[in-house]
Amino acid sequence: FLYSLCEHLLLRNSNNNETGGLKEFSRIKTTIANSLKWVCQFGYEEMTIDMFYEELVELFDFIETSLSAADNNDKSASTSAGAAKDESNHNNAQQQLHAKLNEENSTSDYCTWYLRVLTAAQMKSNPDRFLPFLLADETNMMMDIPTFCSREVEPMGKECGMVTVAALAECLGVKVVIEYMDGRLSNNDAAVGGIGIGRSGEVVNHVFGQIHDENDEDRDRICLTLLYRPGHYDILY
Repeated sequence: FLYSLCEHLLLRNSNNNETGGLKEFSRIKTTIANSLKWVCQFGYEEMTIDMFYEELVELFDFIETSLSAADNNDKSASTSAGAAKDESNHNNAQQQLHAKLNEENSTSDYCTWYLRVLTAAQMKSNPDRFLPFLLADETNMMMDIPTFCSREVEPMGKECGMVTVAALAECLGVKVVIEYMDGRLSNNDAAVGGIGIGRSGEVVNHVFGQIHDENDEDRDRICLTLLYRPGHYDILY
């Protein structure tokens, strides 16, 4: 989720053909910047989570700096040499982002854990929205929101399920489409090769963070598409 989100923001805003991209980046960055005081309303100590929050803010600062540099290059790229320099700077920004999000015990892990905090805070802020979907794995009994968050959301290494995907998508105001290759079926179709694919040939998918009454601003919102295989998510392009 984090990698796809950052990559979308960097690529879509670097593309002059995209409209509303900078506004969408600003909206998400503002949501994150204002999130620390908000999550502290739901039982988190600011001193405990501040380091993780700052890491995510710095990651978005890096994206913003890269976009500003790309914008300045676009204005001066009137020659083939200028265009080549612009492409080189853009590729460098992508490489730096890739390095940041693939370094263990650093930016990637810190930002991922803070996203878990945002997810838990979103669930705690609207318990009636999420409580009906919570079942304990072993006992099949209902779990309260704080217990579920402490067991299934906050610990690193816990797989992100449908309810947590929905909470994170709603927290950041983005749409997430997940294609499932775990054997689930749609419209009572039979499995094809052990994979949940309907007669239409499409992999079963679910949409989270869907906006039903879309206005012009809503249509500019980011849509992330992920492929789920048991125990793992991949980015779909």
